[in-house]
Amino acid sequence: MGPCAMNIDLKLDWLASGNDAPEYRSTMAMLELCVGGTKLTQHEDIWSQTIRDRVLVSAYPLALWMASSWWRLNFEPLPAHNVRPTTDWRMAHELGAANHGFVWPQIMFASDCEIMQIWAVPSKASQNQSVRYLNGLNESANVSLGDFRHSVTEFVEAVICRLEAVGIRDSDLVKLWAEVREELSNPESARYRRIEAEMGFDPDECPEEIMHQALRLDEIIGTSALTELAPIYGKVAGGTSLDLIEKMTTTEGIIGTPRPEILNDRTRTVSNQVPWRQAVDDARTLRQTIGNTNYPVDNAAIYDLLGLRSQDVEQWSPASRSSAGIAIHGQGKEFKFLPRKKHPVAKRFELSRFLGDYLLSGISNCGWLTSTDLGTARQKYQRAFAAEFLCPIDGLRDYLQDDFTESALEDAAYNFEVSPETVRSLLANNGLISTFSRYAEPRFPYQPAY
Repeated sequence: MGPCAMNIDLKLDWLASGNDAPEYRSTMAMLELCVGGTKLTQHEDIWSQTIRDRVLVSAYPLALWMASSWWRLNFEPLPAHNVRPTTDWRMAHELGAANHGFVWPQIMFASDCEIMQIWAVPSKASQNQSVRYLNGLNESANVSLGDFRHSVTEFVEAVICRLEAVGIRDSDLVKLWAEVREELSNPESARYRRIEAEMGFDPDECPEEIMHQALRLDEIIGTSALTELAPIYGKVAGGTSLDLIEKMTTTEGIIGTPRPEILNDRTRTVSNQVPWRQAVDDARTLRQTIGNTNYPVDNAAIYDLLGLRSQDVEQWSPASRSSAGIAIHGQGKEFKFLPRKKHPVAKRFELSRFLGDYLLSGISNCGWLTSTDLGTARQKYQRAFAAEFLCPIDGLRDYLQDDFTESALEDAAYNFEVSPETVRSLLANNGLISTFSRYAEPRFPYQPAY
């Protein structure tokens, strides 16, 4: 099954009722929201003690939330693992922010730049509300961004058509959606809104001087690199941290020229797979190319692939803690590497992530390579590539011989020079042990505040 086999369906049966403002009263409907076949609106009506697949709400506040959150929903990723999102972030990504007095399902959306990840949990039995939602998702559902945008567009425009049908043609929703559509049709406006959202700002919320700086960086470091760095150095860091990105251009680093005869476009086998599965295939292909399929890879091999001198790497230590490791493209194939890790094992993993990032985008893209703690598709690819490249699952299984005790896993980590967490994640993702998978977030990726 492909990475975007799931879909999101929103169905409405109009049912005018209530005494609210006309926009809300005229768009009352029985709403059904399905993700991958799971009816997330299935609920128990506490008063009538019945189970229903559709819930009675006004579609207007939901459409208004979708339109106002459009840019951040599509371009702002989930914060780094173990970092609790701010209230501002949650208001743009949790469906409950539609509010207006209705009880909404507990659903959260976050783009990874390729897919829309959707999380959902059922209502708690202890909640004292008139509606108790019964279904959640065991892990994040993946919907292609194209399908997500199509479904949202259809929903918003269905609400607008309903308003027009009852004579309401000048609502806030109509004005807001017209602005979104106009900006989408203008490449420069769309670029502005994308960068603004990546930094965590609502439309027109970002100070003008910060936006000018971000637009300049977009041209200097490359759009794909800024997409990875803007969420880290944008609003959450006060905006002034964009200065840190510019300072990186003058910071001394480790000069390396990746080997084009090994790391080239022919090494990759492009397919419609989720990032981590594609990364595993690419790591295995690269290992075959260098003639080592299952045994540990030493530091010299990693340095050689990146064209780095061992003494330069071993003497390198970042001057301060950083939220991102980068490699700046210079003349020809040359890069200036600025790793952020100090521990030898962590540094090996980070350099292997740069290998993966170069393989994924470095040859055809003259922008920066980036390594962060975000959960974007690019970072997922890097982590999976580095794990399989340094500790191939077949070699790991041969080493462990079905001994999955803690001491055996620690020995394996020492043998392959990776962290015990990497060993556990590889085994879990291949169904050999039951533990947390770093690639598929169970339930919510953070504890909901309800």
